[in-house]
Amino acid sequence: MAKPLPSARQLAITVLREIERRRGFSNRVLSRHLERFPDLDPRDRGLVTHLVYGVLRHRARLDALVDRAAKRPAGVRGEVREWLRIGAFELRELDRPLHVVASQVQLGLKRIDRAGGLVGLATAILHQIDEHGAGWDDEAASGKPLDALERRWSVPRWLAGRWLATLGPGRALQRAQALLGVPQMDLRVDLSRITREHAEQRLVAEHPGCVVLAPDDQPQCLRVTGGGDLFYGPLHDDGLVSIQALGSQQAVLALELVPGERVLDACAGMGVKTAQIAESLRRQGVIVAVDSNAERIGELIASRSRVALDTPSLKVRAHVGDLLALGSEASAPAPAGGSEVADELVADLRGPFDAALLDAPCTGLGNLGRHPELRWTCRFADIGDRAALQQRLLAAVIQRVRPGGRVVYAVCSLEPEEGPHQVRRLVESHPSISVDYEATWTPEEHGADGFYAARLRMA
Repeated sequence: MAKPLPSARQLAITVLREIERRRGFSNRVLSRHLERFPDLDPRDRGLVTHLVYGVLRHRARLDALVDRAAKRPAGVRGEVREWLRIGAFELRELDRPLHVVASQVQLGLKRIDRAGGLVGLATAILHQIDEHGAGWDDEAASGKPLDALERRWSVPRWLAGRWLATLGPGRALQRAQALLGVPQMDLRVDLSRITREHAEQRLVAEHPGCVVLAPDDQPQCLRVTGGGDLFYGPLHDDGLVSIQALGSQQAVLALELVPGERVLDACAGMGVKTAQIAESLRRQGVIVAVDSNAERIGELIASRSRVALDTPSLKVRAHVGDLLALGSEASAPAPAGGSEVADELVADLRGPFDAALLDAPCTGLGNLGRHPELRWTCRFADIGDRAALQQRLLAAVIQRVRPGGRVVYAVCSLEPEEGPHQVRRLVESHPSISVDYEATWTPEEHGADGFYAARLRMA
């Protein structure tokens, strides 16, 4: 018997509640739930996605509207609040008629309204938001900068305070507004296998409705809006394009690789940057890709054929491992009694590398547009925790690169402690290391995910 299909809004509620309870990544939680219902109408799949990301981006603003409309906002909790967030989002952002929104919320709440009263309460709140919401939004936007960033532009209060202190009110507002927009999708074109012009033509044919921008100063990049899920289609399936943020692409280019070099991809993830490293080497050389997450390394290994990593002149060694646990010296011996897999990793790490990429674990606070859940799952203390880990990883990686070699340090965060402060601290403690490239990409200036990268030259 076929599994009964939930409504789009009910499925969105389920996804949102799991993200909040488990602090999960929105894309992974959403994908997992959509995969449970392969027969869900494509229009409903699109609505689920739109509601989930919309509510996450605007959550503090939606809560402010609900609280103002409710006589006792503290009593509006759990699933009831989630339904009202969706209702408020549809009213204020999607311009849906009140009767349509109210009927859908009522239908959803009847399932849990055992004591009675929830449906009437929710209906009254939605009526208030429909009637007064525009004015309330305007009031919030014209309030004190800290309050406006939180209540109108949905920046967590602790983060809004940091932005005001480091950026000033005008720039902080620009960043907040930029991060509320639906981000462009950045694609990296494998120029060794297809021209960018041909890739653009195929992309438009495979994904009707997409709008493609080919930046003059980024010959390997296509920036795409619309057109559905770009993970599907022959162009991506054949590895001719890969989804990769603009800053991440630039970080690999900053390595200035030449064919035949030996390269360490220190936090390789699922191998997107590993593939670009291979392209930059013209598939001639050695890449050692390491990540502590076995699932991600599994994705890298599974994609080897798609992105053409298996060639006679290129050796790619992918490992699950912790660089910190293995020590930092390039000549460090294998731990006594280690497993065969661990011994292979130590052997591959032995001897200096010509270059290394450290796309370090970070808070991801530059990615609030693409990962809006981080607004609500990240905490101030996470910045210090991540910075401490980054410092240790950077110290370990530089020990594995030869004199005259290059290390590119990168994070998808715009918080100073995770980016420039890390590099300054390293250079102060290692005066022989120099910084000859440093760049920051911001949503408000570049229409891109926030990203920081610096190239270090080893003495």
